[in-house]
Amino acid sequence: MIWTGHIRIKAALSCSGMIAATLSCPAFAQDKDAVIANGLEEIVVTAQKREQSLQDVPVAVTAVTEETLQANRIFNVNDLGSIAPGLSVRSSPGGVSVPAFTIRGQNSFGIVAGSDKQVSIYIDGVYISSPRGSIFDLPDIQRLEVLRGPQGTLFGRNATAGAISITTRDPNGEPRVRAEGSVGNQGAYRLRFTAATPEFGPFSAYASFVRNYRRGDVRNAAAGQVWDRSRSASGYGVQASPKWLGTADSESYFAAVKFEPSGDFKTVYKYDRNDDRGTPDASGFLAYNPNYEPTPGFGLGRFLGTLYATNNIYPVTNGKRPSIVTNGWAVPRSQRVQGHSLTTTWKVSDNITVKNTLAYRKAAVFSPTPIDGTGGLTLTPEALREFAVQNINRSAGSGTFFNSLSPQAQAFALNQTLTGLAGAGIVLGARVVVTGTQSESVAKQWSDELQLNYSSDRLNVTLGALWFHSNDEAGGPKGMQNTVSLAFIPASGLLPLGREGRYFNKATSLAAYGQIEYKIVSELELVAGARITRDSKSSSFLWDINGVRQPDIVPPRYRKTKPNFLVGLNWTPADHTLVYGKYSTSFVSGGSVAGLDFAPETARSFELGVKTDLWDRKLRTNLALFHVIYDHFQLPSTTTNPGSVAANLIKLNQLYGPSIAANLISSLSTFVNDVGKVRAQGVELEVTAAPTRGVTIGGNLGYTDTKLLFVQPNVLAGYGGTFRLTQRPKWTANLYGVYETEPLFGDATLQFRADGLYQSATLWSNSPANIYPANAAYASTPGYWLVNGRAALRHVDVGGANLEIAGWVKNLTDRRDRASVLFTPLATAATFIQARSYGLDVAIEF
Repeated sequence: MIWTGHIRIKAALSCSGMIAATLSCPAFAQDKDAVIANGLEEIVVTAQKREQSLQDVPVAVTAVTEETLQANRIFNVNDLGSIAPGLSVRSSPGGVSVPAFTIRGQNSFGIVAGSDKQVSIYIDGVYISSPRGSIFDLPDIQRLEVLRGPQGTLFGRNATAGAISITTRDPNGEPRVRAEGSVGNQGAYRLRFTAATPEFGPFSAYASFVRNYRRGDVRNAAAGQVWDRSRSASGYGVQASPKWLGTADSESYFAAVKFEPSGDFKTVYKYDRNDDRGTPDASGFLAYNPNYEPTPGFGLGRFLGTLYATNNIYPVTNGKRPSIVTNGWAVPRSQRVQGHSLTTTWKVSDNITVKNTLAYRKAAVFSPTPIDGTGGLTLTPEALREFAVQNINRSAGSGTFFNSLSPQAQAFALNQTLTGLAGAGIVLGARVVVTGTQSESVAKQWSDELQLNYSSDRLNVTLGALWFHSNDEAGGPKGMQNTVSLAFIPASGLLPLGREGRYFNKATSLAAYGQIEYKIVSELELVAGARITRDSKSSSFLWDINGVRQPDIVPPRYRKTKPNFLVGLNWTPADHTLVYGKYSTSFVSGGSVAGLDFAPETARSFELGVKTDLWDRKLRTNLALFHVIYDHFQLPSTTTNPGSVAANLIKLNQLYGPSIAANLISSLSTFVNDVGKVRAQGVELEVTAAPTRGVTIGGNLGYTDTKLLFVQPNVLAGYGGTFRLTQRPKWTANLYGVYETEPLFGDATLQFRADGLYQSATLWSNSPANIYPANAAYASTPGYWLVNGRAALRHVDVGGANLEIAGWVKNLTDRRDRASVLFTPLATAATFIQARSYGLDVAIEF
């Protein structure tokens, strides 16, 4: 049977009505973990900027607690997978540690310098501005909350799809030492050490260190290839391509100090730092277009065919994760992310609390990676000859001109052309980079948020004010090109200066917000909120043409004041039951990329939800239904996407003329498309049950139907008349089960856990025009399940210390599916799901 999205929503609405009436229909659930003797444990979240029971919050939020994080080896936001309904997460191509979220029909990248993202990430209430480098480990995550749907009132701009809120532990004054060690396949090891102090008067503290290593799962056939960037002022010098791709190699530091002179006042300072020297994920070569002809007579596809045929490129013909690729352009990344926060909380009275969070963060990332599936191929005699032939044909404007010449004329033309190519460094033995990036970025941000909460039996009020400022710089290594396309590099690996494109962006945001929750009667509560945000952005773009610096492009300053609203009703028809409905708005800030302006993206959302705890809290069922309209839908894109290039060339020609536009767009590398209007609607269901002591089972299911309501004419023209929404699986699911035995000896128990995470088929190409016959099979990835498992012997008393030993496996069935596919005019490539990993954990706490 085929159901339309309208019928699905209508059926789900009918179900929610039955829940409200009979309290017997399942709904959408949050917690996946702890069980107490008489049922499911209460989970505390901060989805409304204050601590509340998860089941009392009229927000679609999934709280991922420490046990789930540990069992699924979730060390950063990129590991979340389908842990929440409607959520999918992957790394963006390009190796810049940008998580690509999909929530409620909206993708969130934020890879374009000066743009923002649709899913905000918060650490202890501090907004993480730059998405570059936001995939990093935190050793002391206490809880991770996934807030789904627009969060514009309390969490502000750049949350049209949702927000990820990470909470780390505060010091509690209890002295302890905890040591953890993990070993696994592929040379993996993870060491963690935490030490907490007792209270020294009003002070308490703790510090943690984590060393994490796992060898990559795909071998690099071009290992040892040297790249010399010593001409750049960025100081990266000489680097070699690694033997393994997808390697994790990092150290994480975390420290917290609490000053609490009384029960009514406390200040907590926290510092985190992550140093990452891992290697990019393998980029597997899928296909190329042998008939590609960028200009009349220039058969670039024929040259590529000869280049590929005379190099070992290990094509991935079955579309599954390979064991070897040729990614010579890849080198280990250099990433350092660090942050400071100072949170002060003052309980003025039993009803009033004042909180202030002052923070500074910095992220520096450099990560060259091929995105065409090759990189650093050798220009062989056959490939050099073919390139010369195609240049001769291009000069004549005919792809058959060279073949029509006599042998003597062919030899003469070849000799002349090869001499000219040598002057440009295109010689036998040179390296060819078909498409690769060498992204460098430095992002700094400062913020301060003041918040006041008033709480009484009938009224809760949250008021706040926020100041935020960021200063970002992004491009390639100083003086060098960012996205390199069909570049010929000397065999020595010495990279030239020139064709630089460098972004400088500053942003300041001021906001004030308020939300009230007023009980009209004991069972009915009114919720209303508003936020006003004033954004100011300035930018400049430094660029050159063949080493000759051009005048900087300085667009007019972007200034915009935008309001957000929320209004809703909460109804509690019985104990442990909440029915809520709300209308809310949110926006993603607009801006400009070298004069290519883009408007703020706005979201208008209707949501209906039901949360219930049934049968003495042995069953937790929650449901959320949503309908969202996104206007000025922002789509970050790169020069590797031919449709996006064509769409933006239309604008650049109007701004600067065809000559400048043609040179400028290759220097830009990334830009934002205003696609138009999109409608998303769907249903999210979560269920958790504790049917008997020691057993917990549960899962979630998310369905999202997205539809383009309007496409901007320039986008439609650029994509050949057809534009499609991509990277949005309609279905996600998660099933899990936990069994813990009665104590076997002392307090020691055995615990077994299994998790299955599913996402349905994913489309990768926006337009059929980007799909040529050779890569048609890779336009989408079929749906798949990932299975994780863990078995642990817990609470073993060893001389007064608490010992735990556990065996674990991730991706049990060793799925090898494509995690992302990138279509370029020159070649199509993919990254893949990480290979099966397994190992042993040992933890002891004193």
